[in-house]
Amino acid sequence: MNIKNISIVLTILLVAIAATVLMQKGNYVSQATEHYTKTTEASFNGGKKILEYVNNSADVNKLVWAMACEASQTAKTSPDLAKLEAKYFPTTKGSNSIANKTRRFEATSAYFIVSSFDKVDVDKKTDLKTLSGLKSIDVGALMGEAPVAQEEEMPEGEEEEEVEE
Repeated sequence: MNIKNISIVLTILLVAIAATVLMQKGNYVSQATEHYTKTTEASFNGGKKILEYVNNSADVNKLVWAMACEASQTAKTSPDLAKLEAKYFPTTKGSNSIANKTRRFEATSAYFIVSSFDKVDVDKKTDLKTLSGLKSIDVGALMGEAPVAQEEEMPEGEEEEEVEE
């Protein structure tokens, strides 16, 4: 073989090797970019979900506090509380416990208030029982306290009533 043929073959090999190195370099860059995009996107979405949860919790807490404050100033009966509940949380209803003379409103399992009343009134026409004489509103759950068992046990056969008012 002469030197001309050897130089042509070596030139072709050199160009092929250079092309392979450049293609691999581009492939490594694209793989690294793809991996970076996937991992940062997953981290970003996780952080975003956490922030949404915290913001939603803060909003619910703020609304329950506003409702509790307004209730302590204006509400006298369980129908008054039901109106406030509908104002602040249209899709969530509280429930009366006639036996315990309490009304429990639960915006979420972590944000709830329990209102205590003095007496039970009965409408003679409709036989509908309502609570009246608001004594107190327990906001312990809003302040981070663990839920406390109800003070009085319900008598046997007596069930908690959910009343639409």
